[in-house]
Amino acid sequence: MNCEIGDYKGNTVISLSGEIDMHSSPVLREKLLNVINSKPQRLIVNFKDVSYIDSSGIATFVEGLKHVKAYKGRLQFSELPQSIMDIFSFSRLDKVFEICGNLDDAISR
Repeated sequence: MNCEIGDYKGNTVISLSGEIDMHSSPVLREKLLNVINSKPQRLIVNFKDVSYIDSSGIATFVEGLKHVKAYKGRLQFSELPQSIMDIFSFSRLDKVFEICGNLDDAISR
């Protein structure tokens, strides 16, 4: 997994690629919580190049969402590949997380 933290039109974006599994989730968790500690009002996670996510990766985002909601921020997901979207839909997490088509869609909400 590769994780890049950047800015898109004034919003914090975490761009991920590769597989998010029990081996990479601790690294993701550390980076995600580090970003959340700065309390961005809108944090967008771009899944464009993610090929796989397991339950440890999903748990990392559930924990992140809990922290973001504590300070009334927003955690949005963008550009989920269909295979990743299927996992979120099947587990009904598409009703928990704010899933957007792309970065522009995310910031327009």
